[in-house]
Amino acid sequence: MRETVELYQESVEKIRDSLRFDYSVMDELFTFVGNKSNRYYVWAAMVYTRTGKPFYFYRLCKHRNTDELFEFDLDLPKVEKIYCDDAFTYDAMYADKAIQGKGAMTNKIENLNSQLRDKISYLVRRSKAHAKSAEWLDYRLAIFFNAKNLGLYG
Repeated sequence: MRETVELYQESVEKIRDSLRFDYSVMDELFTFVGNKSNRYYVWAAMVYTRTGKPFYFYRLCKHRNTDELFEFDLDLPKVEKIYCDDAFTYDAMYADKAIQGKGAMTNKIENLNSQLRDKISYLVRRSKAHAKSAEWLDYRLAIFFNAKNLGLYG
């Protein structure tokens, strides 16, 4: 499992360091690990190159706050604009770079969230399925995002 997560991290570094990016679309969703009182968040970002090709990034964390978003941002390529919802963390982190509100960009990231829920049963809403460990959930997310970046999932 650890090798898959490390492969994802290496590929993210190569993508971030070798391409030029224009904008990103970000969102977060939550799930549970172990039981319903143990909430985890999946931060997801679609970052678009100047030619319009998306690359996909994620971070699994225990809290939905500015500190966790800051840590996620360190892994992301730098962009001029960030499309996001109106959660306080985006405004606090990105200020004028954050373009908040509903629109076409919201549809893109919600489509990604839908694919995540479709491919990873732990993320399905109102399900009894939940990850038994954060390590296993991170492994499943790394597989999904590696496949997205390789173009294996449409």
